[in-house]
This record gives sequence, C-alpha cells and structure tokens, in this order.
Amino acid sequence: MNRRIIALLVLSATLLAFLVISVYVPVVSSTIVVGSANIDAIATDLPPLVIPQLPQYSTLLGVNGAVLARFNSENRVPVPLSGVAPIVVKALVSSEDRTFFANNGVDPRGIARAVVADLEGRPTQGGSTLTEQYVKNILELQQGPNAQLDTIQRKVNEIVYARQLTRQLTKDQILDGYLNTVYFGSQAYGIEAAAKRYYSVHASQLNLAQAAMLVALVESPTAYDPMSHPALARLIRNQVLHATYVNHQISRGAELAAQASPLALKPSEPSTGCQASKVPYFCDWVSSELLTLPALGSTRTQRLATLERGGLTIRTTLVSSAQAAAQTAAVSIVGVTNRVGDAIVVETPGTGAITAMAQNRVYGLDTTKNQTTLNYANSPSPVGSTFKVFTLSTALSEGVPLTTILPAGATYHSTTMDNPPGGFFTNAEPSDGYDLTIAQATDGSVNTAFVQLEQMVGVIPIAKTARAMGLDSLPLSGPNAVTAKEGSLTLGARGFTAIQMAGAYATVAAHGLHCTPHGVASVTLASGVKVTIPPQCTQVLAPAVANTVTSLLAGVVASGTGTAAQIPGHTLAGKTGTTTNFGSAWFDGFTATTAMAVWMGDPRGITYPLYNVAGVGAVYGGTLPAAMFKTAMTPILAGQANVPIAPPTEIYLAESSEVVPDVADLTMSNARALLHSLGLRVSAPAAGTAGVTDPAAGSVVVPGDKVTIASYTGPSS
Repeated sequence: MNRRIIALLVLSATLLAFLVISVYVPVVSSTIVVGSANIDAIATDLPPLVIPQLPQYSTLLGVNGAVLARFNSENRVPVPLSGVAPIVVKALVSSEDRTFFANNGVDPRGIARAVVADLEGRPTQGGSTLTEQYVKNILELQQGPNAQLDTIQRKVNEIVYARQLTRQLTKDQILDGYLNTVYFGSQAYGIEAAAKRYYSVHASQLNLAQAAMLVALVESPTAYDPMSHPALARLIRNQVLHATYVNHQISRGAELAAQASPLALKPSEPSTGCQASKVPYFCDWVSSELLTLPALGSTRTQRLATLERGGLTIRTTLVSSAQAAAQTAAVSIVGVTNRVGDAIVVETPGTGAITAMAQNRVYGLDTTKNQTTLNYANSPSPVGSTFKVFTLSTALSEGVPLTTILPAGATYHSTTMDNPPGGFFTNAEPSDGYDLTIAQATDGSVNTAFVQLEQMVGVIPIAKTARAMGLDSLPLSGPNAVTAKEGSLTLGARGFTAIQMAGAYATVAAHGLHCTPHGVASVTLASGVKVTIPPQCTQVLAPAVANTVTSLLAGVVASGTGTAAQIPGHTLAGKTGTTTNFGSAWFDGFTATTAMAVWMGDPRGITYPLYNVAGVGAVYGGTLPAAMFKTAMTPILAGQANVPIAPPTEIYLAESSEVVPDVADLTMSNARALLHSLGLRVSAPAAGTAGVTDPAAGSVVVPGDKVTIASYTGPSS
C-alpha cells in the first residue's frame, strides 16, 4: 500500500477520532473512548496536568534593601496579559491560531498532519492550537527536553490536556500562560523578556512591527533570529503582518507601513546574574555560600534550582557605604588597567558579616581590557608577615611573657627547623635589630625574631591557632600538611585569601571570638517563610590574649611599619606583610568595629614582583596596601566615635615574672594603666607614646617600686 493511501487512511481515522472525542469525553475525565477503541491505550496512565509556578527570579539585597542582583535559570519576566500590548495578541492569534477564541483547544487538521508525519518518519508538523502549544510549554517546564520528543504519544497527550485546559481556564488565562512560557530565542522566555531582549522596551510598549517580529519567532526562534538572520527574519515578520491584515485585525495601510519599516532592533543583554550586578565579585562569593545552605535543598543541584527558580529574597550583609569606600580605594591607588591587582575585604568583628568586597578590575572576560571573573578576595596568595598574628596569639596563649628577649639579627639559622634555600632566614621589612622584645619585633616585623619565637612555641601549635582563627584551609594532615620543621610558616609563605585574613584579624578585634565570614543574613522563600542565618561563632582565644595582641598591633600602626595606615582621631591596630621577592603585599588591620584585609599582587602570580607600582619602586605592606587601607577605612569610620584600644593585660600573662613589662609604643595612658595594675608607682608625661622605662623592661621589681616612662622619640639611627 503506498504512502499516500496510508496517509489518507490515518487522516480519516484521526478526524473520526476527533469527532467522537468532541462528543463523548466527560469534563472531568482524561479517558477518551472512540467506539470500541480506547485512546488510553496510547496515553496510558496520563497524570493530571498541573500548571507549575513559573521559574521566578531570586533577588539579592544589601543591608539597606537595595537590589544587588537577580538570579534565574532563564531570562524570563512574567507579566499579566494586561501588561502586554493588545497588538501582540492580535498578531499572535492571526498567525498561529485564527480560530483560537472559538475552538475547544484542538485542531483536527494539525492532528492529522502530526500523525502522518510521524508514520512517514518526519518531524511532527505544525498546526497545533495556541492551547496545545501552551500545554507543550507546560510539559517542557515539568519534564525538560523529554517533553519535546515528536511522537504520536506526545501529540495525543497534548490533545487530551488541551481540551481539559479549555474547560478549566478562560481564553485570556490561556493567552497569559502561553505568552509567559513561550521561547522567543536568544535566551528570552516569555513576551516581556523578549521585548527587552530585542527592543529594550516593555511588552506593553511594543508596536505593530515589533509585535509581528516577536510572533514570527515563535515558530522557529533560531532560524528567524533577527540578530543573526535579518533578511529572513524581516520576510517572516512581513508574513505575520499580512496574516494579521487577512484576519481583519489591522488595516491594509498599517500592514504596508509596518512591512516597509526596518527591523530597528535595539537589543539589551539579560540583566540577571552576577555579571549584571554592581558588586559582581561579592555576588559571586555569596552565590557559592547560598549553594551550601540546607534550607535551599538537600543537594547542591536542588539548591541551585531553588536559587535560580524559587523566587527567593536574599538579604545580604553588604553595606553600600562601606562597599563604595572599599571600591574607591581599590581603584584610586592602583587603577583598573594596572598589571597589579588588589582586593579589599571588610568584616564586622563579632559577627562574621562581610560588609564590603572590592578589587581593581571590571567583571568580564575581555582580557585585553584587564577584565576578569576571578575574585581576588577569594583567591589565596602568600600572606607574608600578616601571619605573625598567629604566632603572637599562640605565644601569649602559652604564657610567653612580653618581656621575653629575642636575639633577632639580620639573619638566623635554625638548628631545629628547615631553613630557606640560602641556609638562613632574613628580614623582608627593612629592620635587623638585635635583642628585641616581642613588642619591638612586632613593630619592626622582624622575621628572624619571629622565627625564634616560633621555635619556642612550636610550628604545629601555631598552625592549630591559625586554623581556629579562620585559616581552615591550612592542612594538618595529608600530603601538603604543615610539619613541625616548617620554619617559614610564621613568615606567611603559604597562601590564604583576603576573606580568611579579614576574618582572622576580626577575631582579634572581637576579643578572641571567631565568626565564620559570611555574606547571607537571611533568605525569604517564595512561600513567605523567612530563614535567618545566624553567625557561626566560637571563642578561640582568651580575651586577655586577644586584647594583648591588639595592643601589640596598635604599636605597629602607631610607630612601626604600618604608620601609613594612621587615621587621625581613631585608634587602629594592624600588621604589614611583604612576601619574598615582593611577590605580594598586605595590610590587615582593625578598630573595635571594623576589620579589613588589603591584598596587592600581580594576578599572574608571585613570580611577577611588585616593582615600580603607582610610583613606588618596591611595594612593602606598609606602603601602598597601608595607604589603601587608610583610604578605605577613613570614610567608613567617619562620624564614629573613637574606641580606644583596651589596656594590655600583661598582669594576666606575666605577673609571675615580677619584672617591668615592655610598654614601648603603647599610648602613655595605656602604659601607665598597665604599670599601675602591677602595683607600681608611675612617673610619666601626661600624653604621647611610651618609650623606654627606668628601670628598664625586664628589671625585677616589687609592688610599690617607682617606674619612670620616657616619651618615644622615634627609631634610633
């Protein structure tokens, strides 16, 4: 039997089936009986059609409610039918389904074409009603690509569902659903997204020519893409215009005028995702955090789907004023076109809340313009002497008194730990004194002294302290684990991120309370349920230890390597860091209310030294990074009252030594308070910075003895 006869027989059978269906199908049933034949033999166990909620944007907000970004799996902006220009509906119905307002959701001619095409091994032909097309869109939302398979089974399912849908929804509801689910190409789902994508207008603002072009895309979004195939697209658009005229929806004059008009595209890129955010790097980091939250799903795949489709409202910790200050600092000292990159992270001590994250790059993929999607703040780099805060914290926790004298020197060879390739440790910062107290070694960031202190307390205890304070990527086991002989640990040879370092220094500022850095404060689900994300905090240092470390780091800013970070009217604590051969430079510091980490380096790696950067021959942590810290921190602290650094708790750490503590570089009031706490009488100037004492630091005293404090007069020549 030839193909034509087969086709005619199938067509006849299909038309007969359709006629019987029209008469006998009950409203509430999906069982279709045609004489003694049951179409359920084809559509077996067809489940009820459930119209899913359309994928909704998830919105990322700052602390003040400002929109930072929107996430979705596809470029779709649902709008009600009232938000669509009426000419769109006229053109759509005229081109796709002229009998839409009269039919019962099914086109018998379309059914016949589909069956014949399937039997002949060709793709299913067009001719589906708008209702059938809407059903197909719904099934694709539910089932994904499998719903697109061209089979008789699919066509029958669509028929059954379309007839049910016609009974359950009004024609306007079907049009509303269809226009919000249909794909228009170029990643635009729904009429609003399409209007924005191709013409940069709302769906309510579309004119006749624009509406016809978008309707033309429904049939074949890729083939008729006006941005890729303008000539063909215009031809198909004009066919839609003619169909609209033939259907008596526009005048002949309107048809001809629109056909003569150019495509006049004005495309817009989708404004979703981190690439469209004003804070793309923070957005990128928060996105990763969201994918770890159990409230969004039990697996990463489920959480991603919830983020992209679930209509979440995500309140973050970002403070717009702090972000603006950090961003200005990130680009004003080392510009976006400089080969050298930088990153600034701001955290609130005692909460873990990241309030700002900035770098001197534009988010993007155009490397010729120095663009990058790499988040420098979340990229590890050797931290240099900023790591010494962990050595200090460990030493004080183990009861090492501040009066301890370290031999220091320009070089040091360890007999118990691994030495550098040259056989001895040297100083990165320009200081090489001898017989230094811990405070003096901290002020001058003297490597040799800190290696000696590390040797006293042990490498592993320091590593454990660092992990507890936030450097959780530091391995204590495995092939890259810290070893007891790793003398370079205290010098910051290992790499960590600015986020981690901000969190570690915030731990000191918060009196030893470490809070995991985070950017999500709360998530409100589409159901209205609000999930608050509480800070994850642990007391990892005794407050007395943390406060004493703070007093030491205050000396670094007051008179040590970090003086460039000073802000008049505010007491600061911090630490500089410069890695071997100037591979990277850091300044990490804090006040009682704000912690900040600043990194600078060449994104290509530490083998590209920081020479001749922004007018500086060789970049130490105390130069450009400290200046960047000051530039960012000054507006953040503006209007805030100064919070003095707490007096050091030397009595807690060293009263058993019965010696005069080293008060050099402390404020005169703090130095006087410390000596008074030991029961000593004090003679000192009313203000200024403490210098040497008489008796000298380390001298044996008893309560009631008199100690005279001299003013600090600057470093010796």
